[in-house]
Amino acid sequence: MSMYPTDSFEDDIQRRVYEYVERNGAVTPAELARSIEIDGGRAHSKPARSGTYTDTIAPEPNELRSCLEALQADGYLAEVDGKYRLALDATTTDVDCEDGVVTIRSAREEDREGVVETMRTVADDGAYVVAENVATELERESALVRANEERSRVFFVAVRGERPADEESTASEPAAPDDGDVVGWLHVDAPEHPSLRHTAEVTVGVDPAARRQGIGSELLEYGLEWAAEAGYRKLYQNVPATNEAAIEFLEENGWDREGEHEGQYCLDGEFVDEIMLATWP
Repeated sequence: MSMYPTDSFEDDIQRRVYEYVERNGAVTPAELARSIEIDGGRAHSKPARSGTYTDTIAPEPNELRSCLEALQADGYLAEVDGKYRLALDATTTDVDCEDGVVTIRSAREEDREGVVETMRTVADDGAYVVAENVATELERESALVRANEERSRVFFVAVRGERPADEESTASEPAAPDDGDVVGWLHVDAPEHPSLRHTAEVTVGVDPAARRQGIGSELLEYGLEWAAEAGYRKLYQNVPATNEAAIEFLEENGWDREGEHEGQYCLDGEFVDEIMLATWP
């Protein structure tokens, strides 16, 4: 279920490279070469009662290159547009909408601003508290996708105006895909605690201007398929009772109500119940 390669790093350099990329989201080889240090193996004495310490040195270029190749081969990192990122095994799908094709794919670090903006727009009326909290968290963190010893968090986006990756440019090399406008997102957030590892929290939303075109349903189906293949057994989402549209949308897509927390939110000076919904993909 977790993308984190627990106990599978071959050496210290692999662990350090992976952790640096995981913390920073998208990293160039040059940045890695400047930032990664490994144990130099030479011990020095510290002042009394402080023991010893060892030098840290930058890895040799060949060593760093071999490390990146191994992490890519093992499926932990991917190189896109000259930057290394966490690899996310997911395909893309297109949705034909009234005003053009919308592509659903795994999110890239460059999508962060669009994801946050769309979340803020959807949560603007205060009816989607969890999404608003996730947006605030993204603004504070340094990476969109996380996969470490404590949590796994992935995002999928619906984007409009993105050139397909296989569309050739006029240059000698194929062009990288353009970043489109984010009009929707789906987020899967899971703890790494063994007793909860089969569960994940989901948020999903579509910009109001792009609704009623099937984008939300496609996003939800896409995310559930990925979660099932990743091994998650239960997905859940909690929303204020006043968010009738979200509750209706989830129930129409097969989600069940599991209960409610009375007076969980205070919205516009009124106490509002929280509705707990879940599905078993």
